[in-house]
Amino acid sequence: MLQERLIEIIVYLLQELKRSQVKGNYSNISKKLISRGYSENEINFAFSWVFNHFQENGQSQEEPLEYSSRSSRVLHEVEKMVIQPEAYGYLLQLRQLGLLDDYEFEMVIEKALTLGTSIITIDDIKTIAGSIIFGSDLNNRGNWDGFYYPFGSNSIQ
Repeated sequence: MLQERLIEIIVYLLQELKRSQVKGNYSNISKKLISRGYSENEINFAFSWVFNHFQENGQSQEEPLEYSSRSSRVLHEVEKMVIQPEAYGYLLQLRQLGLLDDYEFEMVIEKALTLGTSIITIDDIKTIAGSIIFGSDLNNRGNWDGFYYPFGSNSIQ
């Protein structure tokens, strides 16, 4: 549940950063997220993850956020029968925002198909993608060890 909420926040942050090119003033975004029911700790964690993600990829926070221009993978007929179009669209969005690389994108599809369910939903994609994105970064208590939290506490309750 925590990973899915964090993915939702991160996707929202990246969309807002792309749309408005906000520089330095993140309080309005935080207020909107709080009004949507997210905690300050979750929001702080997501901001920290996004900022660290930019740094790891050599992009500064001042540079405009660009969507990836990669080609899109086409689902096999069996995959189309199982993965809902909305779920696949969400997965493409995660890849386009740079949250998943090509290998991780394929891992999500592979894990989705091995769930053993007849339909893969957006919630399923959030769960699988969250486990891949945060797999080694998020420990069992919900802390992200080794990361700076610019807006407060470094743990998510």
